[in-house]
Amino acid sequence: MDITTHIAACSLIILICLGGCSGGGFEGSNNDESPVVAPNALLKRVHGVASKGIILAGNVSIFALNSNGTKGTLLKTTSTSAFGAYSSSVNLAGPTLVEVSGHYTDEATGLKSEIPQNSPLRAAVDTVSSVMTIAVTPFTELAVRKTMPLLVGGNIGEANKLVSDIFKVDIIATQPLNLSAESFAYVGTSQVQKDYTLLLAAFSQMAHDYYGGVVSDAIAAMNNDLAKGDTLGSVVSGQLKAALTKFLQSELNPTGIKDVSATNLSNAGGGTKIIKLATVGTLPPGISIYGITVAISLPPDVTVRVSDFERYQTDSHVVYSSGVFPSDIYTTGHFVPAISSSPASLTVSIPQASGSALGEFLTVVCDIPAGTTYSASDFSLPYFKVVDGNGIELQGITVDIL
Repeated sequence: MDITTHIAACSLIILICLGGCSGGGFEGSNNDESPVVAPNALLKRVHGVASKGIILAGNVSIFALNSNGTKGTLLKTTSTSAFGAYSSSVNLAGPTLVEVSGHYTDEATGLKSEIPQNSPLRAAVDTVSSVMTIAVTPFTELAVRKTMPLLVGGNIGEANKLVSDIFKVDIIATQPLNLSAESFAYVGTSQVQKDYTLLLAAFSQMAHDYYGGVVSDAIAAMNNDLAKGDTLGSVVSGQLKAALTKFLQSELNPTGIKDVSATNLSNAGGGTKIIKLATVGTLPPGISIYGITVAISLPPDVTVRVSDFERYQTDSHVVYSSGVFPSDIYTTGHFVPAISSSPASLTVSIPQASGSALGEFLTVVCDIPAGTTYSASDFSLPYFKVVDGNGIELQGITVDIL
């Protein structure tokens, strides 16, 4: 094998490893099965990525949670790989807590740092699902703190959803990446993984700039805001936004992403506004709706998450058919960011193979800045078209924003 072929083979192995990291595919060492197994326990593979950045050779402990919300039996211990991934077979019977400690490289400074064993990062889940993929990050720790002292069923799920909505990523299911040019360029890397990784880097920058580099203090500031409302306050959200902008321009940012507009994090720390669209009017006898295209003009600073920043295609989790159009219909959404005086806009096309009646047909989850509120009247529809099965535009049908 010549040197060029050898280098190419090594590069391929690195990329495969990076892809495995993003899905939590590396398996750490397991201890013996716990001798005490609940009668209704299910053997599950629990895996994920621990990051503040990536926690290397970290200590991972998986606990049951008691019915009163306290930490229960230690079910398993394992460790993280060089890519922050952990994986272990565990007998689970209900709500579960994962704790991680270990060393990492701080994104804001490039220095080695530590999450101590006596103050680990934690993540909690409230059900035993078919796929137990659990990231452990400062944002899952924030959700745990939001839930305390009652780490029980519904409370855990509500806190995970709230924090996910605020920071525009699924904090549990999305697995962050190693902060590198290679992992961001890898074909299997999703936009939401990039967003989560940059969000963690922004958190490091925020902790460094405003909280003396103390991770727990930065999390506490966020948690204090969530004790008062469903978003970060103006001060802390401003710190996070400034930190993100600073990190993206930093020499320590290897990702190639330099502008927040190339991420879904413009309104990280803020809330969401859900709007629904519906057709109204009168359909001719025997006629159904087979397709709708609509353009929505958004208020200032409102954004919609996208899955591809080359084509600005919207994320199917936030723009989807609903109501009289089945939710499994393929929906094509295109987001255009605001440019100078032109507001941001969203264009959505929905085909309906079997035809539908009048009524609600689309749901859009918009991201809004912290401290703002909007009503349906703040959105407008500069264009819409409703067609029948022959592609002919139906007259007398309008679209309302609910």
